Amino acid sequence: MAGHDPAPLATEALRGEGATLINNSGERFMLARHPLAELAPRDIVARGVFAEIAAGHGAFLDATTALGAHFAEKFPTVYASCMAAGIDPVKQPIPVAPAATTIWAASRWMRMAALVEGIVGGGEVSSTGAHGANRLASNSLLEAVVYAARIAEDINGTAIAAPTRMPAALITPRNCAMPALAETNLRAMMTSHVGVIRDGERLAEAVRSVAAIERDTGNVALRNMATTALLVAASAWARRESRGAHTRIDYPGENTALAHRTMTTLAAVRDIAASLSRRAVERPEQPMIA
Repeated sequence: MAGHDPAPLATEALRGEGATLINNSGERFMLARHPLAELAPRDIVARGVFAEIAAGHGAFLDATTALGAHFAEKFPTVYASCMAAGIDPVKQPIPVAPAATTIWAASRWMRMAALVEGIVGGGEVSSTGAHGANRLASNSLLEAVVYAARIAEDINGTAIAAPTRMPAALITPRNCAMPALAETNLRAMMTSHVGVIRDGERLAEAVRSVAAIERDTGNVALRNMATTALLVAASAWARRESRGAHTRIDYPGENTALAHRTMTTLAAVRDIAASLSRRAVERPEQPMIA
């Protein structure tokens, strides 16, 4: 919303300090959505902001009363980003857009090493169990410092075999130029089809589109983006429930049978993409509801 891509983060600590979410009429719209209002879990806040923007009401974070003249002192990075965008957060509400974050990782370094020979995962790529389905705020330090140190201690002195050869998937052909607007279009697809509110039909469309980009592009950076996007979109399509930050309007409730950690592979999500593409060709008139 500040004209930068990616947009700067308006930290959740602002709401912890008392900043409120308002629409363009000055109404605190989260009051009607959750007893904790702005301090509700981040997925609920993200959906509230999304709904308000979708309704044409806009969404703004107002810290003029809670912080006022102390804004720059307490949040210098956010203050600098706002001022660079022509917004004075001391006197003006900050326009915001929704975001919700989910994580995937192997449960411990031993499991990661077993999946990809010679690779050890630590820090924010490790599944510590601290988050669950709705990533909690401010746990990056816990993962990056505390758990990373424990993993380092765990592997101290352990020999990790190097792969005997480079995996075929990591052998990069000659890089081509990034196609015009390709990255912008990929981001737009992920925002509109795999964003805060999801459904099977739009997820399926995203999977097919992203898989085609990954398969056909000769640009290494774009292929890496598409691979990551495919893992997210196909996993979301396959999970037929709503849980934490993953919200599907066609499966609005939690499925107790899915209340456990899951894993996937790139081969598995490519199989999903291939299946969805075949189905679209065979039954083009059928809506792609998961």
